[in-house]
Amino acid sequence: MKHTTTALLMALALSGCSTFSQMTSAVMPANTGTPPKALKELKPTANVRTLWQVSTGSGAGKDYVRIHPQIDESAVLVAGGSSASAWSKVNGGRIWQTTVDGTVTGGVSSGEGGVFLGTDKGNAIALDRQTGKVLWSTPLGSEVLAVSPAKNGIVAFRTGDGNLQGLAVKTGQRLWQQERKSPTLSLRGASTPLVVGGMVIAGFDNGVVTAFDMQSGKGLWEVTLSVPRGSSDLDRMTDVDGEMKALGEALFAASYNGRIAGINMRDGNVAWAAPYSSYTGVDADPNGLYTSNDAGDVWKLEPLSGNPVWKLDDLERRQPTAPTLLGQFLVVGDYQGYLHWVNTSNGQIAARVQGDKSGYTVAPVKDGNTVYTLGKSGLLSAFNIQ
Repeated sequence: MKHTTTALLMALALSGCSTFSQMTSAVMPANTGTPPKALKELKPTANVRTLWQVSTGSGAGKDYVRIHPQIDESAVLVAGGSSASAWSKVNGGRIWQTTVDGTVTGGVSSGEGGVFLGTDKGNAIALDRQTGKVLWSTPLGSEVLAVSPAKNGIVAFRTGDGNLQGLAVKTGQRLWQQERKSPTLSLRGASTPLVVGGMVIAGFDNGVVTAFDMQSGKGLWEVTLSVPRGSSDLDRMTDVDGEMKALGEALFAASYNGRIAGINMRDGNVAWAAPYSSYTGVDADPNGLYTSNDAGDVWKLEPLSGNPVWKLDDLERRQPTAPTLLGQFLVVGDYQGYLHWVNTSNGQIAARVQGDKSGYTVAPVKDGNTVYTLGKSGLLSAFNIQ
């Protein structure tokens, strides 16, 4: 343990399923019957400015569908319903919009000239980044839940049957496939596979995080974050569905009904693990590791140990998204469409605005001093803070 903790320290110095659809379409755990916490009256200590908002026509439709906006040099890429589109980062103007066959359930990712997404029909789809033209469509046999960024000619698709498949960026040809058996019952959804160096790292419904060689699909290491416990299937769910974070050579990941852990990506050794249950995931920098747990609490932990620094309980049962770091603030969305800017030093809410009144299920994405949010109705918004 001492050795792996030291390695994690060096790394820092350098730098959330288809079987569940049989019973419910909700991505969230069962409602306890206790109402969400009412928001406290806020005296803002920071000023949030709305830069622009646009209705993309790409609503999520179902709670379990979590489509993450993707940002590149000039555009915000989104998808939802039966379309994908690109919008100007400067003013929200539409660049292109493309109708696809089926309902989008996974993505959006980009890279190497393409935009990648997947559908409920089990098709992996690539679009041309500049025009939105469909380049190829490959049947994968199961609903697509998440898509990795493209790198070195390969993009990885995570499907609801527990498979991770590597496809050729230019042709859509399947190059390799890896499977991790899914339990009888699981939360519907999947974490976005990370591409780090020559690895693609994915979370699975059986509570494991696995690193694969991006070119060959060969397994490199595997970490178990959660093992089934309890007498009921609900108690025994162990999904790794939330967003993971790579920082230097450290990987931070969390599971439902399990643990949050700091992992050395060179060998998969766990430097530390702490009992936090999360289906939304984490964000981190060298000063802090941040997560929202399944109760709706937002936590700051020490990256080197997992020890708690502060807890914000103002959003309990409000289904907060994973936090997104933006300078000295975290940005978190909730089920009513409020966006909360939380001071990372003390855990206090500094500002609040309401964006998409249909609510948020995915974390905001940042670009410089701006965050972009995509709500359930398909409202895309850009904000900055002063």
